[in-house]
Order: sequence, then C-alpha cells, then structure tokens
Amino acid sequence: MARIAAIFPNEGSQYPGMGKEFYAKSLTVRDIFDKAEKVLERKIAKVCFLGTKEEQEQLVNAHLITFLCDYAFLDPLINNRRKPETLTGIGVGEVAALAAAECLAYPSALQYVVKRAQLLEKFAQKHGGATLFITGAPLEQLQPSLARPEGELIITQVLAPDTFMVWGPEEAAKSLQAETQGIRQIKTNLQPLRGPLFSPKAAELEGDLDSLLTECLEGKPLKNPKIAFHRCSDGEYVGTIEMVRDVLTKQYSKPVDWIKTVQAVNLRGFRTWVEVGPGKTYSTLVRKVDTDNRISNVEDLKSLSTTVKVTG
Repeated sequence: MARIAAIFPNEGSQYPGMGKEFYAKSLTVRDIFDKAEKVLERKIAKVCFLGTKEEQEQLVNAHLITFLCDYAFLDPLINNRRKPETLTGIGVGEVAALAAAECLAYPSALQYVVKRAQLLEKFAQKHGGATLFITGAPLEQLQPSLARPEGELIITQVLAPDTFMVWGPEEAAKSLQAETQGIRQIKTNLQPLRGPLFSPKAAELEGDLDSLLTECLEGKPLKNPKIAFHRCSDGEYVGTIEMVRDVLTKQYSKPVDWIKTVQAVNLRGFRTWVEVGPGKTYSTLVRKVDTDNRISNVEDLKSLSTTVKVTG
C-alpha cells in the first residue's frame, strides 16, 4: 500500500455542492458539519450545498466552508484504510491539516478560522490591491514584468516552475493580465479581494492572530503533530509546539513556496499525493513540480473510490 502525503487546499477551491455526497452517506461527516453549526450557531451546510458562487466567495464563508470540507473529507479516506503519513496545505488548509494532526481541538480550530477570517477581511479592505494568478510563464519571463508604470507587483505564491500568485495595485495587475492576453501558453485569473497575504506586509497581523489563537484555545494547550506536517512557506518539517504556533499566527507573513514543500516531502520518500478537500488544484501543481509524483483527490464518492484503487 502506498505511503500517502495529504494536501489540504486553501480557500478559492470551494464550489457549490461540495461535500453533499459525503454528508448524505457518512454519519461522521454529518456529525462534523452538525458540530460546526452548533459551535458557531450558523447554517454552514446550506452554504456548502446550496450557496451561490458569490456567497461562497465572501471571505469568511470561503475560509469556513473550505476548512470544514478539508477536515471532514479526511474521515472517508481513513475509513478506507488510507490514513496519510504526512500532511501539508496552504492558507486555511494548513489550519485544517494541523487540526487533523490533533495540534488543536476541532471546535477551537473552527472558531479560529472564522474570527481570523474577520481580521483578514479588514486587512484586505485596508490594503486593497489585486491578486493575479498566472500560469505558463517561468520566473525568468515573469520577473521583468512585475515592475510596472502602475506600480510594483510582488510574488506571494510560487506554486510551480511556471505558476505564481502576484499581488499589487489593481491597475498593475490588470495591466499585466492585458499584456499577456495574446500569449497562448499564458493564462491569468484575477482573484477575489484578499490583500497582500503571504507577504511581509501581513506581519502587521501577527500580534492580533497570536492573541486570537490564545482566545480560541480557551486555555487548552497546543500539541505536537500526531501526523508529520510540513509548512508551505519553505517545506520545513513542523515538529514542535512553538513551530505549530508560528504556522497558525505567521503563515501569511511569508510567501508560499510550493516547489520547496513538494521537494521536501519527496525527499522523505513520499510519491503518492492525495488532495483532501474541494478540487484538485494543488495536487495538479505537485505533478508540475515533479512528474514522478502520483496524484489523486478526495472530494466525493467517485474520487474516493479512485483514490482507494490507485493507492492500494
């Protein structure tokens, strides 16, 4: 049986209807949703199953429902005797991974995700700007295009050798998008307003996030991961409580380096990756980093069945 590295995706992966099959078929998944609704006193399943794209893109909703599905979808995988031996994720996916590794209790993680998202919403409004996803342009081609008359763009996520997230003034992002429209291999997509996350500008959030985490833990200590965990900023193995706290409070202050993360996990002998949560964006990027990796995902009954077969 393959040794599995599990990826928990970030918000932006969500879509209407996600989780509906697992909710209908799994008592455990239903209990995870029901507990979230009780803890937070809000109807979350309805947003997942029936919410519009626009409703799901609202920052707090996006973070909450993605976290919830990331965390819940691990249970069907484990029930099929496919427990991952290492975990990683991006953004809210890192919080889900650390909850799955039992570093913090599920109710505490839920409250932290929601209250943190409220802080991030204010941060996004304060800094504005725009985030642009761009793929098909290697770094040496992209780099000279970041200094623009409309303002400087910065790379916030290195996702593959030719795939990046950049942030900067909205007009600069739109200018770069327009400049690349005629180039067949390059594709771009403007993202919902999130501000300069995964950049040094987000260091201003660290103090508030640290206080918020303490509040949400309600006196219960963080714990060392019970499943190996690698952070997405540089692929470093996270093995202490101090490092866990740093991930939870400082993850947005550093750019994502998905290439280093994939390489670090590969060096530990993992070549089978399963994306646990909505979509298969990050597992696809794993293959772009190294084509020797085998990828799959778990987001519904069909993908679960396929994953069980390919990892057997």
